[in-house]
Amino acid sequence: MPADVRADASAAPDTAAVGAPRVTGRDLLTAGIYAALVVGLALSGISNSGFLGEGPQWSRGVSVALLLTACASLCWRRSRPLVPFVVAGPLATAEIIGGGQISAYFLLCEALFVPVMHGSRREARTCTAISIAAAAAAMLAALLGGLPGPAVFLVAMIAGLMASTPLLWGWEVRHHREARGAAERLAGLEHELAESRAAQAVEAERRWIAHDLHDVIAGHLSAVALHSSLAASLEDREAREGSLAASRSSAQAALRDLRSMIGVLADEGTGTLPSATLDWPSLAARLRARDPSAQIEIAHALTDPARVGPAVQAAALRIGAEAVTNAVRHGRAPIRLTAGIQEGAVRIELVNGRDGAEPLGAGMGRAALAHRALAVGGTASSGPVPDADGPPGWRVEAVLPVDASGDPPAEPPLTGTTLTATEASPR
Repeated sequence: MPADVRADASAAPDTAAVGAPRVTGRDLLTAGIYAALVVGLALSGISNSGFLGEGPQWSRGVSVALLLTACASLCWRRSRPLVPFVVAGPLATAEIIGGGQISAYFLLCEALFVPVMHGSRREARTCTAISIAAAAAAMLAALLGGLPGPAVFLVAMIAGLMASTPLLWGWEVRHHREARGAAERLAGLEHELAESRAAQAVEAERRWIAHDLHDVIAGHLSAVALHSSLAASLEDREAREGSLAASRSSAQAALRDLRSMIGVLADEGTGTLPSATLDWPSLAARLRARDPSAQIEIAHALTDPARVGPAVQAAALRIGAEAVTNAVRHGRAPIRLTAGIQEGAVRIELVNGRDGAEPLGAGMGRAALAHRALAVGGTASSGPVPDADGPPGWRVEAVLPVDASGDPPAEPPLTGTTLTATEASPR
């Protein structure tokens, strides 16, 4: 019977060492325990008669020598599991058949158990097949040898038990060990996946915060710079004060939005999104400050949740903010903004003049346009557009579904009530 089954059940599968077989202290202890068992049972006189005659076919000293040799092979039970199978297995079988020492049964169980437990899967299968074939051969030899019925039954029972017990036990422990290893590997993969998802969530939130800073606060600061420069060039006191008031209002809005975002980042509670001072009238006011004659048409339906989904409303507003910020920073008159529902989709278009010598931008803004449109299933593009009546301009276009979660409902073309330049100015 195996001396360290409990320890084997928690051990990882050993692989054959390169070069000389490695002998471990546990294997030496196991071999010593079996050697003491062999000597102790031999000295006690407990034995049987074997199967080849009325008594043992050789002396007790020969039996002890054979079994001690078998015990010595157990020193390589982990590093070379085939050694006990090849050495201890035949010697213990020979002793069972012709000698009669009881300790041979224990050594035979160990010799069959070791390759299944510690060998490779191929070695375990091969040794199992050989053991089953040997047990079947022993039963067949007992039948053909003319032994009486009780003797044939005894041979069949011993051969069956000696082959099945250590083999089934070894495969059971091996399966449990492999299942535990697979579970540990799966747990490791799940841990890595959870870390990857957490890192992706953090990166996504960083991108959204960066986009909000760019779309909202950058727009406010652009308005501050524009009105401050305009105030410095105005001679009329009332106009200058009005420009400074608009600059102060934009600076206060930027500070308010920045504090809101800082509050969200500093809050360790729920991940509430920051509230931003951004709406269509404020965007129209920015364009009006840049170009007093700007053509602005913004449909009231864009803010109606019954007609445009909340996610699409937010995406459209962010796209509009980015387009307006670029127009205020880099564009010039004439400026035209159209936003509404047309042919069952939200359509946004902003066209502004542009200095032909100014290099094309490739920063965060253009990428943010496409990213926000794609997030709700739409498209957005920006780029230069030729103007037959003058220098080239710049166009931003976006087409979004009216509902990001389903098919857009049918809507009339973009006609009817709109927010004109006057209605879009701040109240």
